[in-house]
Amino acid sequence: MPLTDQPVKGMYIREEGKIFFLVDRKLKTQGRQGGLIIMKMKALDKGTQIEKTIKAGTKIEYIQPETIEVQYLYSDDSSLYFMDTTSYETLSVSKKVVGDYIHFLKEGETCLVMKFEDNIINLKGNATVELEVVEATPAVRGNTANAATKNVKVETGFTLNVPLFIETGDVIKINTDTGNYSGKAN
Repeated sequence: MPLTDQPVKGMYIREEGKIFFLVDRKLKTQGRQGGLIIMKMKALDKGTQIEKTIKAGTKIEYIQPETIEVQYLYSDDSSLYFMDTTSYETLSVSKKVVGDYIHFLKEGETCLVMKFEDNIINLKGNATVELEVVEATPAVRGNTANAATKNVKVETGFTLNVPLFIETGDVIKINTDTGNYSGKAN
């Protein structure tokens, strides 16, 4: 049970038997009093985000999960199935653990999962993904009074707004944190 008094972004914390992912942390000082650490944490069992404030110097328990490279196979109503690339074992991961990253997974893609005490606690996806546009509404000439964007659907079924010059068959880059268009792939 390792303890630390310096929580950092990206750390996994165990508190009251639950495991949290530290999304962000801020230090707030209060004059002569000790500082406070405001932690924004994601509960890995439910996917909800909470904020917790602790005094600076308070010891918290952190864990070091094992990282495993897996290949995405398929999904059903409640789970996604991956293959461990070293042992060829099939792993099932709850859709709650994957979260919104499910919109960016395509069959055969490799990613990393975090495993602790034989349980998969998190899926570590790529910051950006490249997906092919399968449906694009035609751009209407002169429709540039507002931001010149249109809706498209990519190969995973996810829809997003892109610039007017994107057509069916183009491969685009998508930021997986925000779900926004971030450029055209080369």
